[in-house]
Amino acid sequence: MTYEIVEKNLFSPLPTRESGQRSTNLTSAYLTRFTPAWQRPIGWNTNMWRAWVLQQPVAIICRETLIANLLSLDWKITPRDMSLKDELEGTIKHYAKLFEKGGNNPELELDYSSLVEWIAADLLDTPFGGVAEVGRRNDAEGGRVLWLKPLDAATMYPTLNKDFPAVQYYNNLEAIPFPNHAISRTYMTPRPYMDRQGWGMPAPEKIFFAVEMLSRGDKYYANLLLDIPTAGILDLGDMERTSAEEWVESFKAFMGDSENAFRIPVLYEHNNPVSYIPFGKVPNDIMFDNITEKYASIVAAGYGLSLSDIGLNQSGGTLAGDIRSDSRSKQNGKARVKAKLKFFFDQILPDTLEFNFIDYDHELNVAMGRARLASSTAFKTFIELKAFSPQEVRQQSIADGLWSITLPDEVPPESEFPEPPVPVGAFGKPVAGGTQKKKVGKLTGTGKVGNPVPPAKGGEGAMTARKSLADDKILIVVQKMVEAMPTFAQYLSDAGEDNRQVARLEIGVEPEVVEYLSEISKIVGDTDFVEGVFGESLGILDEMQFDTASNIVYDDIVTTLLSRVGKSDNKKEE
Repeated sequence: MTYEIVEKNLFSPLPTRESGQRSTNLTSAYLTRFTPAWQRPIGWNTNMWRAWVLQQPVAIICRETLIANLLSLDWKITPRDMSLKDELEGTIKHYAKLFEKGGNNPELELDYSSLVEWIAADLLDTPFGGVAEVGRRNDAEGGRVLWLKPLDAATMYPTLNKDFPAVQYYNNLEAIPFPNHAISRTYMTPRPYMDRQGWGMPAPEKIFFAVEMLSRGDKYYANLLLDIPTAGILDLGDMERTSAEEWVESFKAFMGDSENAFRIPVLYEHNNPVSYIPFGKVPNDIMFDNITEKYASIVAAGYGLSLSDIGLNQSGGTLAGDIRSDSRSKQNGKARVKAKLKFFFDQILPDTLEFNFIDYDHELNVAMGRARLASSTAFKTFIELKAFSPQEVRQQSIADGLWSITLPDEVPPESEFPEPPVPVGAFGKPVAGGTQKKKVGKLTGTGKVGNPVPPAKGGEGAMTARKSLADDKILIVVQKMVEAMPTFAQYLSDAGEDNRQVARLEIGVEPEVVEYLSEISKIVGDTDFVEGVFGESLGILDEMQFDTASNIVYDDIVTTLLSRVGKSDNKKEE
């Protein structure tokens, strides 16, 4: 990795240059925070943006509403391939418990809700976004995640380096680069400008002027309530200059005394009426309520919400309007934050798993159910009229998007369909001509019982009632299998702790492994036995719980495998 020396001899990773890249990279993009122009504040750091949100009640309510909406949803961790659900059950339980404990940080005393509040608040407030350090076993890429620690976004800076995408820099301490596997980050609206790449633009920065106008209006109205005179001219009529100056001095002293702030000053010894000429207008003249509601609506819209979502019902609103507003909010602000948090958690999970919020859309479910029912009725009619085949109907149903899961164009051969019910007549007897359910028993004529799928493919093995192989052939199979076990062990080790069970299934269909097992089967003349020994070999490797293939003693495996094969063979003879 290439480094550059910055202030106080701190080493910082340079942005990555791809092979053949022509475009320019800034070498120190993460040491300076560039804010947009347009008279927005220049040089504001993360803590200033946080304070900016805290001083505006409407903005803070919008942020808290979005976070509360996330916490009101249940969540689940599921396999990306549902056929691997059983193999990944242990991994799913580990990560579900990790998230429930808020990253497993006893010193912070976080739970899932606190973790979401931390990450979502920085996501919605700060240019860097929400970020957490990911602690993996042995600090290895692909290692199982053991803890999460949310970080202060004010101390984080992007580097544009793919190996070390962020550094932490605080209070003139040494800059700490974070490897890609040790950090999870999500942020709003990536900036396309070259000098701002790696930074985001949260809602407060987008609607800065609306928040500023709303804050100024709040301060103006607060000054009226606090009895602070508005800007203007006090006309004292024909009062003499010395008297007027004395009165002004006494009024200054009067206003500076907090205990007399609401007392009424008195003027006397004049003939003409005393009047105050204000420069501004009273709230009713400037339609303060309407103006305030307008800017509050803009601020809420910047977060993807409406005023009704945060409890500020708009004047003249209707139930139908509120329903449409709620529908828009689900598709805007709420959906956006959900997607960002899902990405944050998916970076922590292994590639075989994904994080999902459980958020049912009742209207969509009802509409989808009606569409499926109507389509099924029409499809049945088409098939009965022999206008379309079942295969064509299946393809059209998939193309219509009526199913949320991934389906093949043809029905899988291993699919199971229930037998049609038997028509029953009087006294419980089947009706003549009715279809009777066939009894399914053992696989007669094959001598096999149980599930004939080999253990390497998730089955019970072919427990055949055949004669046992000769001892020399058994030894040949075991020796050949142990010769290949370093390769098997390396394959499982590379998959990592989280994906080892999935790799155990995938290794059985690798072309090189299939060819190797086929060669052994030709030597001994028994494919089922070879696949059974292969499954036992993988089972032994699973029991070892190894981290790397180099720390396995293969001599011990030979003895263990021979004993297991012998017991298995005796059991088969019985």
